[in-house]
Amino acid sequence: MTLDVSSYFEHIKAYLSDDYIVHRGEEGEIVLKEKYFREGATKKSTRVVRLPYKGKAFAIKLDGKKDRLFHFLDDNGKEWSKRCDFIIFQCFNRKVTAHLFEFKTKSLDAGSIIDQLKAGAHWCACLSKILYQYTGDKKPLKLKKYVLTENNNPGPYLDAENKYLARDPSVRHYHYDDLADMGLDDLENDSIKTV
Repeated sequence: MTLDVSSYFEHIKAYLSDDYIVHRGEEGEIVLKEKYFREGATKKSTRVVRLPYKGKAFAIKLDGKKDRLFHFLDDNGKEWSKRCDFIIFQCFNRKVTAHLFEFKTKSLDAGSIIDQLKAGAHWCACLSKILYQYTGDKKPLKLKKYVLTENNNPGPYLDAENKYLARDPSVRHYHYDDLADMGLDDLENDSIKTV
């Protein structure tokens, strides 16, 4: 019997280790927290991003773990050692979407951003294939990539409309302040990859 999309979403959540899940979408919003150094500070601050959503959602944190992402593979300088910060899985309108987020302070170094988000997309593709191999269940997973910064002059790094990275038009840029009145469903990204 084929799973419906909502059941497939619940399977993803059930199969992922609790070590990765950082927010289960309680009370209709996802809360992402990241420690970082403010300019000139000696102690880390905590950045908090709140994203209300429709449907069902939960968030995982890929980056910041000491353990290797794939325990049976060597991480030393390999492509899979790179990771984006967060992935929010959302089930809404009969589809499952993975929103990939990279948090930056001011830097918009496209090389590292692109590599980390690309690695997150590959991780999602691996997750989908592993679940299919072991369970026989597969549904399309839509991927959207975002970089969030507090850069007040991102123009040199962005396209003509100041929305997407100039070096990778699949990565949508947002300033943290822009998110104050937005929800997950308000985030714009015209570049959607399906795995």
